[in-house]
Amino acid sequence: MLVLVGFIATLFILLVGGTWLSNHFGKKDAQNEKEKENVNVALDCCGAHEVCDFEEMLKNPDEIVYYEDEELDRFQGIDSNAYQNDQIDEFRDVLYTLDSEDIRKWLLSIERRKIQLPTVLKQEAIQLLADA
Repeated sequence: MLVLVGFIATLFILLVGGTWLSNHFGKKDAQNEKEKENVNVALDCCGAHEVCDFEEMLKNPDEIVYYEDEELDRFQGIDSNAYQNDQIDEFRDVLYTLDSEDIRKWLLSIERRKIQLPTVLKQEAIQLLADA
């Protein structure tokens, strides 16, 4: 009988504790989501932030945005067919670590830096843009 009471008490404690943890952390996640949604947006924003951001970059042709890829600047002036496999892998590493909405901006960034994307990566970049 004592074992049964202990078992029921343990179940009750686990149930109450689990419910409390679920409610406590669930509310925190909901609050974080609300905070993310309350981002200041310009009054003239169309709601298509990716498009607006890209158009803003186009308006500022001298602006260069880096995507933690400063090391690629050493490839300025190299023809897109002249890269070695290890150099192509450097570009590929950056390309595949970008968020899908940043790929177009990154391509514009390397173009403005006078860096040609390796030919073998052009199709991969196009496919990633299409999948986004």
